[in-house]
Amino acid sequence: MVSSAGLTSGDSSEDGGELRDLVIGISPFTRPDARLVAALVRSGALGVLDLGHDEAAARRALADLGELVSAPFGVRVSPGCPLGPGDMPELARTVVVVGRQGGGEAVGESVGGWSPGGRRVLAEVRSVTDVRPALAAGASGLLVRGNESGGLVGEETAFVLLQRIVAELGAKTGEVPLFVAGGIGPHSAAAAIAGGASGVVLDSQLALVRESSLPDPLKAALRAMDGSETAVVGSHRVYVRPGTLAASLPVPASCEEVASLLGADDLATGLLAAGQDAALAAPLAARWPTASALVRGMRRQIAAHLGAASRRPGLLGPGSRLAASHGIRYPIAQGPMTRVSDRAAFARAVGEGGGLPFLALALMDGAEARALLLETKDAMGGMPFGAGILGFVPREVRAAQMEALLDARPPVALVAGGRPSQARPLEEAGIATYLHVPSPGLLDMFLGEGARRFVFEGRECGGHVGPRSSFALWDAQVERILALGLAAEVSVLFAGGIHDARSAAMVGALSATLVEARAAVGVLMGTSYLFTEEAVRTGAVLPGYQEVALSCEDTVLLETSPGHATRCAGTPYVDAFGDARERMEAAGTDQSEMWAALELLNLGRLRIASKGLARVARDGDRLVEVSPEEQLEQGMFMLGQVAALRRSTTTVAQLHHEVSAGSEDYLASLSPVAERIASGLSRSTATPRGGQRPAHTGQAYAAGGASGSASDGIAVVGIACVFPGAPDSAAYWANVLGARDSVGEVPPERFDVERYYDPGSFVSGAGRKTPSKWGGFLPGVGFDALGYGIPPRSLSSIEPV
Repeated sequence: MVSSAGLTSGDSSEDGGELRDLVIGISPFTRPDARLVAALVRSGALGVLDLGHDEAAARRALADLGELVSAPFGVRVSPGCPLGPGDMPELARTVVVVGRQGGGEAVGESVGGWSPGGRRVLAEVRSVTDVRPALAAGASGLLVRGNESGGLVGEETAFVLLQRIVAELGAKTGEVPLFVAGGIGPHSAAAAIAGGASGVVLDSQLALVRESSLPDPLKAALRAMDGSETAVVGSHRVYVRPGTLAASLPVPASCEEVASLLGADDLATGLLAAGQDAALAAPLAARWPTASALVRGMRRQIAAHLGAASRRPGLLGPGSRLAASHGIRYPIAQGPMTRVSDRAAFARAVGEGGGLPFLALALMDGAEARALLLETKDAMGGMPFGAGILGFVPREVRAAQMEALLDARPPVALVAGGRPSQARPLEEAGIATYLHVPSPGLLDMFLGEGARRFVFEGRECGGHVGPRSSFALWDAQVERILALGLAAEVSVLFAGGIHDARSAAMVGALSATLVEARAAVGVLMGTSYLFTEEAVRTGAVLPGYQEVALSCEDTVLLETSPGHATRCAGTPYVDAFGDARERMEAAGTDQSEMWAALELLNLGRLRIASKGLARVARDGDRLVEVSPEEQLEQGMFMLGQVAALRRSTTTVAQLHHEVSAGSEDYLASLSPVAERIASGLSRSTATPRGGQRPAHTGQAYAAGGASGSASDGIAVVGIACVFPGAPDSAAYWANVLGARDSVGEVPPERFDVERYYDPGSFVSGAGRKTPSKWGGFLPGVGFDALGYGIPPRSLSSIEPV
């Protein structure tokens, strides 16, 4: 079940030592930031200094960190790091080793170089194939880095990769601490712990706290992010915008070339290893301005989510709010799959299993769509069902499908790639209509236009995918709904990588506070149904399709145009697609024409995969059956990343029971974990350790110096101050936490050093000059004289006090 390794490790001399590894902070963007890491260490977290690739900067940061802290910290070493084990100080007791490219063996070799020496070695793994070589080489734990992270990444997202590694470790999961990086925010952090992680990792998310030394131009870029500004270039996820060096790199770029350009201050000449979760830096810093406040806030969020999930029966169980709203047994929807969800018998099987089936109208004409809708309505015998349409299909196709929907009136509809204006006619006709929402910006817009039913589908899904991973997308969307106070009005279906009790429980943990705020929550699955016996028995897919799903180890993305990609299995069709795209590019085909042609090609090859039918132009443009060999050779098999997690068939009833009741049992088992975290938080805030400030000080500061919460047990009504180097309380606390020295030479506007300073005046005893030119000097304090009824000219005659 859930590992507790990360909940008990740490130096007991540290504040909250028993929680030290629950939230690990790494200096972001391969930059060695000693001040930030020192603040993390003082918060009682494991602060990790990324040593980067500049030897002088790395040595300087290690020296600075040694002066700032007396507690253990960690270092992160990437391929090409100029320092070795012999360069590490005594306090660097944890080493995060990033294995070089080349598969599991390369990772194992990298780890092996650091294993001797008595330090704890965490191997940073990007694929399930990295796990066993890393452990065999001496790693005592694994840092699981998902595709959405910044820097060197693999193909799978944190949500799926964590599940795969837990499955790979099996019974040994509790013996190997797992720390998850990628898309981690206030809500997804709890999901990672629920999924089997010992702790979560923050890096990009820390970039805007007050102790961060990131240059202002880079901070400005991060503040404007929404999570869509990154791309994987040369196996590294980096920040990419017009005018940056990243936008002009050749495709494909080499891994080594990209790595050599990381860590620069200027985006025109270097690369920023930013993940999708870098978009969380601004809202996190606004909520928790310092590293200490952020760590404590994240710990509290994990405890609150796990506590709410474990004590709230029915989160995803039978009869939940969402299930009741649609008249179904479970809050589970079968997502519309093109060329698969087009059989009335399959829809009935899903309905009989207690779920909500969706037909996929795809590019059907009006007559075909109407016939399928009416056939399904009759087959369902009064059970609810839905229909999915694509908001981006040609207008005439969409208009014909809308007319068919309004005639057949299924109880529910789903619009993928659409807008509230497309859903409004359906809602007005009494059809509950969900909208795919792939970004926080669109969510704000859709909510403003009155939409209240949403699908949040991560990039892990099969078929057409959005830009963000499940963790990154889900966390941002939940935060927006809660911040706007609209939870009680919304219905949400989470999708992307959900297939069993563990994955559903992770959704339950992530959405627990949303459910407590009265939102209706459920899950939407697609690929999972391809493993059911009913999918083959009802003709939704041929046996060959299911066999491909059962043997699938990895998936690939086929890009039909910038921003439009389809996830499928890595079968021979992938090469055929690439050849077709290259031919059109060489011929100078218009981008929109290329998109349409490639989408039609995908649809035709999908029909071959799912139904074994190919369209031939001769003899009247008819459909002909293909052999199983041709099906495998020519077909496109749409599959999500979840396919790599399943190796046996199931039934719809078993699938639904596992995802619903199974996740309920799983969540209930998390109660001891939630209690241990909550207990550790109580101990860490009750008594200051090691002469540090009381823990509640940071919490009060985290609230902005103006308010607290019932869980904090303290409220700060107000605080104001002016200190040397700090015009206000926020800057003062940042200086304290960052150990900033605010004593300096006297400013020239205070007095003339040449006239009044004499280092020998102590000896002379004349008393006419000062023996020091150092001090703590207050900054200029703005004063609105007229606002207090004082003529500005009179100020020179008024005592400053």
